[in-house]
Amino acid sequence: MIIKEALESDLSRIAECHISAFPKSLSSALGTRYVTKMLGWYLSLDRTFLFFLEEEDLVMGYCGGVIKEGNMAIMGSASSMAQYSFDEGIRAFLHRPWLMFHPELRAKYLFVGKNLWTRLKRFFRADQKKQNQTSGIIVPYVALIVIGVRADKQGKGYGSMLLQEFERKTIELGYKKMLLTVLTNNIKAIKSYEKNAWVIANSTKQSTTMEKQWN
Repeated sequence: MIIKEALESDLSRIAECHISAFPKSLSSALGTRYVTKMLGWYLSLDRTFLFFLEEEDLVMGYCGGVIKEGNMAIMGSASSMAQYSFDEGIRAFLHRPWLMFHPELRAKYLFVGKNLWTRLKRFFRADQKKQNQTSGIIVPYVALIVIGVRADKQGKGYGSMLLQEFERKTIELGYKKMLLTVLTNNIKAIKSYEKNAWVIANSTKQSTTMEKQWN
């Protein structure tokens, strides 16, 4: 088993792993080409990273994160990723228009509308400036944005291996806090994080924030 930092040449294989791990997700439904582009976001910024587990040239699982600190002008990760893969997303929807009624998208119509507005009106720089003035992060941390394991490899410890590598990388980068958000009804995932010493920081009916930090 080898852990590797993702390169552009690895993205299509990681995309295949993503689709296996999240077969019912909207991103998977949009196809390999879209997922490959979406994952490219992690390689496009100096504050993001992506790594994966490989065995016999097969991607078993992957994990991506982003550094958040100070009052940096940071667009939310989901919005930033959506903007990065916007053109490919439009192409995918044109080829699969029925996905406009996908349950995951229907729950995010407002989010989609905001991103369309940002894209069409070219307000990206103005939005960044506004965020810089109004938002700030007191304690720097590394956010876990995505983690996935192939469907046929789940429950075999690969998720814990990815979380351990994420923690190792966080320490290597010089940070002492990690944070993630998971759907509150995803009990299986929450238990897995708790098994790896993450604790619940906040929880609502929709989402649960978990963290792990040390001195």
